[in-house]
Amino acid sequence: MSENAMGRRQALRGAGIAAGGVAIAGLATATPAAADSDNGLLGSWMCRRQDDGSPDTVRLVLSFAAGGVIVSHDISPAGPPFTGTWSRHGKSFQATFWTGFPGEQGPGSTGPTVRVRLRGVLSHGKISATYRVTVFAPNSETEVLETVTGKVSGRRISA
Repeated sequence: MSENAMGRRQALRGAGIAAGGVAIAGLATATPAAADSDNGLLGSWMCRRQDDGSPDTVRLVLSFAAGGVIVSHDISPAGPPFTGTWSRHGKSFQATFWTGFPGEQGPGSTGPTVRVRLRGVLSHGKISATYRVTVFAPNSETEVLETVTGKVSGRRISA
């Protein structure tokens, strides 16, 4: 396997729905009561995700903040944080979030970027969703190196 292919595979593994052990300014001011009465998604969710066709699962935190901010972070095994935006329509929600990786020349060099598109529902205090991860070539939002799909589900983290 080439080093480039291995780098893309590592990017995908670290890229999955990363949802964080997250610190977002503004989440600290959303009390649980306000989160429930506001729209039900605000706050952080402990989740498990699984790429289609893989037996492996990853534990992650998804955090939804007011103003449409989402942070995702794989925590076991650990991966990079992802940031982006989300919206809700009734019990359904959607999000798009991104991260990047250093290039093959190391820190400071341009590497691939990763976009995750998430589509899900909030039901009975739990979230479930499907996702599509797209890895783009360095400096490109159109040259796709690889895609992965999967499912994620989780429960609210209480303070």
